[in-house]
This record gives sequence, C-alpha cells and structure tokens, in this order.
Amino acid sequence: MRRISRVLGLLAVALGIAACSHLQSKEAAYLDSAKGQATQANVRQELGAPKAVRKGEAGEGIWVYEFREQQSGNLYTPPGTWCEEYLLTFDNNAVLQTWKHVSHFHSGGLMPKECIPGIDAPKQ
Repeated sequence: MRRISRVLGLLAVALGIAACSHLQSKEAAYLDSAKGQATQANVRQELGAPKAVRKGEAGEGIWVYEFREQQSGNLYTPPGTWCEEYLLTFDNNAVLQTWKHVSHFHSGGLMPKECIPGIDAPKQ
C-alpha cells in the first residue's frame, strides 16, 4: 500500500509540473525561443509595435509591451482586468538579450490607467 501511495504521489507531482509548463503565454513562448537571436524587426513582426521604447543606462534598447484581458468575474473571482507587461532588452546590434514579464490583476477596474501599480511609466 505504501508503494502505491508513493507512485501515485510521484505521478501527481509529474502531472502538476507538466500542466504548469502549458500555462506559458504565446508571447512568453516566443520570447524564450527568440532570446539571443531575434532582432528588433523580428520581434516587431511577431508582437507588433511596442507601447514604449527607451534606452537603458548602457545605451541598450528597451521595449515595453502591454497586453490586457478583461475578466468578467464569477462566484469565486471579481470582475477586472489582467495586465501583462513585458520588458525586452536589446543589445547594441538590436538583438534580443533578455526579457521580463510582470502580471497584475486590477480588481474592479476594467481599464486601469497604469498596467503595473508602483512601476513608473517608461519615458519615451
């Protein structure tokens, strides 16, 4: 009986890990595959124009993307808006080097002014 419990426990952990790997957004999946090889032109073609473009301290290009999705709400969750922000960093040759994803739920706010509270809007 103990062996069956152990096998079932390991199976549950494996299924949980496999399920989580499918939760990645299409934008994140693309950025993972494009890191170190995609140019700004490639990224623009795949994701569209960025919401903001700025320069980092070392002169690297930083692009900001925002994606918003409304949630109607149900018995367990309130209505509101999910806001996904992606910060992409390009080297001096315009090749994608790193990216960061931040997500925030605005409860009750269908069109919040700022995507991620507490983060200053990028200077353009």
